[in-house]
Amino acid sequence: MEVRNKGWLSEKLYSVLRQHGVALALVDHAWMPRPHEYFEMGDPVTADFTYIRWLGDRKGIEEQTTRWDRIILNREPEMQEWIPIIGKLLKRRIQVMGYWNNHYAGFGPGSIELFMRLWKKFESEGG
Repeated sequence: MEVRNKGWLSEKLYSVLRQHGVALALVDHAWMPRPHEYFEMGDPVTADFTYIRWLGDRKGIEEQTTRWDRIILNREPEMQEWIPIIGKLLKRRIQVMGYWNNHYAGFGPGSIELFMRLWKKFESEGG
């Protein structure tokens, strides 16, 4: 289930989803909480997997480009926030799936390449 209203995010919602085995999608979007904030409200992992959607700010990036062939925004700081959280989820044996929208940084495949580079560094440092 994807929620795009951060006011809905709470342990109350998490527990209802968990009771029914419905996974909550964690969304990286301009008006959604930062990764650690999801966990400050309770445990947002409500199934044996989770799904992270790196969406970005559609209106904001479309003010800069309408071509989706290169990175426009440096999203390394944001991805650096997600990496240790994903590491903790994997240690809990939670399957993690992800999706990068072109609107996240300007080029979905480029965002994936950045994530993979940062993930390899994280793993090499013992993460």
